[in-house]
Parts: sequence; structure tokens; C-alpha cells
Amino acid sequence: MFYAPAQDVQRPTHPRLHVRDARDAHIVFEAVRQGRLKPVLRRLNELERSSYIQSGSLFVWEESDDEMGLKRWTDGRVWSQSRMREPYLFYDEKLATDEPPSEPKTKCTYRFVEGPSRTWTSSAQSHYERSDHHPLGLVKQAYSAWVFMSANAKPRKWHLTAYFTYADLPSIPTVDQDPLLRTISVPPGVYKSGKARSRNSDASTPGLPSPPSTPSPSSSASRPSSPMQSSPRGKKDGVVLPSLQSAIAHTPMNFATSHHRASARIAEDQRMIQMLNSRPIL
Repeated sequence: MFYAPAQDVQRPTHPRLHVRDARDAHIVFEAVRQGRLKPVLRRLNELERSSYIQSGSLFVWEESDDEMGLKRWTDGRVWSQSRMREPYLFYDEKLATDEPPSEPKTKCTYRFVEGPSRTWTSSAQSHYERSDHHPLGLVKQAYSAWVFMSANAKPRKWHLTAYFTYADLPSIPTVDQDPLLRTISVPPGVYKSGKARSRNSDASTPGLPSPPSTPSPSSSASRPSSPMQSSPRGKKDGVVLPSLQSAIAHTPMNFATSHHRASARIAEDQRMIQMLNSRPIL
């Protein structure tokens, strides 16, 4: 958990940066984890909002229920409903001058700070093309991830909140153009997207069978060796009862004797019937 001295002025984690995908966000997170960039430690006050909520600003903050931390991000502006453009959420600032679009949208082309003009391929481009109208004010871009500091530590929830306008976006540097961030290497397994179904959803690969368990010598020795040593289901008051299947399997059956007794009974019945039939009817 991050804590800030009461007198510290909260500034953007990065003053001017455009993040295009999850890789860019994880690079920024890693720079914060290494102490090379500073996170936001509390809510911005009115002066900080008016000074730093602008196109290009990017903030990293940790979600916390602690009263000294941040539960959610607030900036004092009115935003549209969120729109998911993988892997980011986008919000368009609501302006009093917003009007329904009167002309059909055209595909926009942006120019990088260094490089030829080409079609933009970031999440911001996807949001621009899929929006009902072209945002004229600020656009807020949000991303979150679980951060696993160590194998036994509880994961922490980090957020990235960035701002830009589409008029300014072509001139905002990317991670690859930042002297500090382009040297950052992200270790595997530290950052996991916060919108995953569960924190442990990728802990095992679905569809693979679990390895068979090898019985220990103690468990083998305790197995029942006779019908009278069966599972605990038949235990009652210290008496071990055999299972139904084993009891039937081990019950001696003298089928020859039984067959002889039945045959003798049938012969006796037939003799009595014949005797009764031979008597004269009066």
C-alpha cells in the first residue's frame, strides 16, 4: 500500500504518454514497481485536478479500503458510460456543446511523433471508430491489473487512468518513444488483467487431467483385507459391518441341498393330491 505525506502535491505518474495496449500498461506499472515513476497516493484536490487533468496525463494508483488510500478515482468531470475497447475502458467527457452527428464518420489517420503517417491501431483508434460520435473533449482511458509482488504475498489491485483528446493524440509519445520506459522489461507472472473472471483462473490449464495420486504405505496398510473390514459407512457403536455386496459375495449357498428340499416338497404335494382324487364322491 502506498502512503503519501500530507503536504505532498500529487502530480501525474507520467505527464505525457499514450498507452496502446496491455503491454504498455504493464510497462508503466513495472516502472512504478521499480520506483522509477511515482504513483498517486490520494485523491486529487481541486487545484491538482485543474492543473493536471489534461490531455496526455497518466496516473497510476492502488485500490485500497484504507481511509488513507484510494477506493475509486474521481476527477470532478462528467463522463459518458464506459465502453470496453480491449483491454481498456473508455469514457467520453460530456460537454454542453455536444450535438448528434450530422455527417457520417470517416476513418481517421494519425501521425506518430517520429514516423510516417499511417492508420492508428491502438485501443483509442478502436474507440474512435466504434463511437456514435467523435469525442470533442477529453477522453478517459482506464485499465486495472492484479499485481503479484511475490508468491506468498496477497495480490494488490493497481489502476491506470489516462487522459487525451483526439486532436492531441497524434503528438502524444508512446512507450516506445519514451527514453525511460523503452528500457523497462516486464517480468512474467507479475501483472494479470483485473477484468479476468477470477484471480486464479489461469492457475491451471483446463482440459488436462490431474496427475494420479500415489497411495502412501500407511494408506495401503489400512485398506480392508476382508469383507469384515470395509469402509466406515458400516461402522456403528464400534462394530464394523460388512458392505452389502461383500456380504452377499461371501455368504455360503448350498444350491444342491436347497434343490433337494424343494423337490421332496413337490413330490409330497403330488402324492396327497392323488390320494384325495382316488376317494369316491358320496
